[in-house]
Formats: sequence, structure tokens, C-alpha cells
Amino acid sequence: MADILYIFRVVLKGGYYIGCMILFYVSLKKCFLREGRSKRKLLVLSILMSPVVMYVSAFQISGESWEKILKLLKVSDERSFMALFIGGLYFGLLYLALVLLCVELLGKWLKVDEKNSLLFLFLMFNTIISLATKGIRTEGLFSAEHQDLLDSAGTLVVVFATILFYCLVVTPLAKMKGMRVKVNWGIFMIPPAAFLILNSVFTIFAVYSKDMIGGALSVTIYLFSSIIVFLFIWAFAVIIKNMMATNEAVEAQNEAIKARDEVKTLSVEVMEALAHTIDAKDEYTRGHSVRVAKYSRMLAEKLGLSAEECENVYYMALLHDIGKIGVPNAIINSPTRLTDEEYAVIKTHPGVGFDILAEIKSRPDLSIGARWHHERYDGKGYPDRKAGEEIPYFARIIAVADTYDAMTSNRSYRKYMAQDAVRAEIEKNSGTQFDPKVAKCMLEIIDEDKNYELHE
Repeated sequence: MADILYIFRVVLKGGYYIGCMILFYVSLKKCFLREGRSKRKLLVLSILMSPVVMYVSAFQISGESWEKILKLLKVSDERSFMALFIGGLYFGLLYLALVLLCVELLGKWLKVDEKNSLLFLFLMFNTIISLATKGIRTEGLFSAEHQDLLDSAGTLVVVFATILFYCLVVTPLAKMKGMRVKVNWGIFMIPPAAFLILNSVFTIFAVYSKDMIGGALSVTIYLFSSIIVFLFIWAFAVIIKNMMATNEAVEAQNEAIKARDEVKTLSVEVMEALAHTIDAKDEYTRGHSVRVAKYSRMLAEKLGLSAEECENVYYMALLHDIGKIGVPNAIINSPTRLTDEEYAVIKTHPGVGFDILAEIKSRPDLSIGARWHHERYDGKGYPDRKAGEEIPYFARIIAVADTYDAMTSNRSYRKYMAQDAVRAEIEKNSGTQFDPKVAKCMLEIIDEDKNYELHE
């Protein structure tokens, strides 16, 4: 029976090492093959993984190497606690240095950009394999037959841990790499690296100490190590799951922002098209609404309004003349001076525009410019004869921009006015027709426009 258990344990461990190499190869394919890596190179890397571990483990427990290290450290008592601890720490750091060098060289060979992710996989697989290579020392606790049985059970636990790591960590990690999520691999690598260093210390104690580590303590260390490895797998699985959830939430938010921007762009295009349609009623006012909107935004920026407020005044100005859709073309295109009756019809367009835009429940502010852009600061405007601060601020801005464009555009009865004349007119009507602060900003814009580019 003992021989059967021994053969079973040997076969199980041998099969595990082969299976682990295959699983490591599959993991590399999942995470790195999409980057154009050669399958043959990945296969070589997966085959090299186990010999590196076995070589370092053998090097640690070889008597000749141990004696050389003790001489290097100038330690006379080869079994003192300090000698064993320092020796184990030395071998652990040496092991990590060897792994880093190996991954660096193989990473260059494979042309992997994120070598840290490759190193993480390497360290975690080696962390799990270290349980299988260590075995369970149970001297004085169980018979040889029971020890073979216990060691086989330990190997089965390691097999389960490896499969769990592949399912819970490697598979989602491969998906996450496909998403191009930025990962701080330094944090990921610290736990398995620390574990492997401590494992090296305990290995040295187990091999070279006589009474420091007995069978009971060896089993306890093995169980504790197994729990730590499963905690690593669980912790990394939770972290990766949260990172993927965060990434999905960010992508969903980006999609929502993109959709909102598309709707916003469509809305602006519709408003601009509507403004062009209104302006097209009069061949001498083509582009008027767009220019007024542009000047209104310039004034808003000069007045120190927020980016959102500057956009809002732009949209209001685009549609400020929408009420003219209800004015007959004969009146709008009249070649002669308007009669009192015709002027009365023209004066209805702010009210008509207000009624039209008030139907847009999502943007009730759009109607502000339409209704009150013909109000005067002294209260002599129309349709409501508001004065001063009673007139909405954005309407006061649009009123200046509207008048400026009227003076700087060609009409059937005149060419656009000279810049000096436009400036003088705005300065003259500051405080009567126009809000003084807005008029002052318009004068500053005119003064900055040295070449008089702001005209039709």
C-alpha cells in the first residue's frame, strides 16, 4: 500500500508540473498572443518556467552552496537562527533577481511592452508551485504511508489553487489587457514576491535546522502558506473584478457623454439651419443671426461669463429673430420706408418668437433673447418697455450685438457703416439704448479690431 501511495504521489507531482507548464503556456497565449507573439516563443517560455524554479530550489539546499554562502556571510555556526534567516533571505533575493533577469531577457525576446504583467504571472505561478515543490515534512507525526497520503492531498490542493488562479485571475486579466486598462503592476507583484522570499527562509530552516522546525510546525507553515496563496488569488480576483467594473462604468460614461455631445451638436446644427432659414427671408440679412450669435458670445466672454453661459447666450442669439417667420416677406423686403402699420407688424416678431421658443420645455431660456432683444436700457423699447436691470442680462448682450451687426452689414438703402461711425453710435447710446457695461465691452472689441474684420 505504501509503495502504491508513493508511486501515486510521484505521478501526481510529475503530472502537476507538466499540467502547470501547459496552463502557463495557455495563460501567456491569452494575455500576450494578441500582441503578435509567436506561439513557439511562448511555449519555450512556459517550459523554461519550471526549470528556473527547480534550479533555484536545488541551489538553495545544496550543501556546497550553503557552505560558500556561510563563508561569504562570515557565519561560523551554520545552524544558528541568524545564519539560517540571513541565508534564507539571501537565497530569496537571489531567486527574485534571477526571475527578474529571466523575465527581462524573455520579455525582450518576446517583444512584450508590459514586462511587469509577464513578471506578475511568472511570480504568481511560481508562488503556487512553491507549495508543491516544498512538500510537507511530518517527522514524528505520521507514518511514511500517512505522510505520502498527506503529501498527495497537499498536491491536490495546489492543483486546485492553480486552476482557481487561472479561472479567477488569468482569464479576467486577459480581458482587461484587451481593454487596455492601465494597471499598477508594482503593487500586484509585491505580495507574491514577499511570499517567495519568506518561503525561501522557511525552506532553509526546514533543510538545515534540526530542532527549530519540527513536523508540527512544518505542517502549520504549509497550511498557513496555502491559506496565504488562496488569499492572494481571492484578493487579485476582487481587485481585477473591481477594476473591470470601474473601466466598464467609465466606458459607459464616455458613451453617454459621446451620445450627449452628438445630441448637442445636432441641436446646434438644427438651430443654425433654422437661423439661416429665417435670415433667408431677406437677402440683406443672410448670416445675420449667426453673426449676432458670434458677437454675443464675444461680449459674454469679455464680460467674464462662464463657458456654459457663453454657450447659452450664443444659442439664444441664434434664434433671437425666429419671430420674423410670422412677418410677411413683403414687409421684410420692402424697398421703401415702412409705414406705421408695417412697423407695427415688425414689432410683433419678439412676441411671436417668444411663443415659439417657449414650447421648448427643456430649454425655456432660449426664449429670453427672442422676446427682449429690442428693449432699451432707458425703457423706451418694445414689446414690454422694460428698463435697466429689468431687462434680462443675456437680452441686453444680444441687443448690443444685434445693433452692431445691423450697422456693420449692407442694406438695400446703404453700405455697411465705417468703424468710427459704428463706435461713435454705440458710445453715444450707452446708458440710453444699451447697458453701459455691455456697450463698454463692445467698444473694447471694436478697438481691438484694428483692421475692421468684424463686419459683413
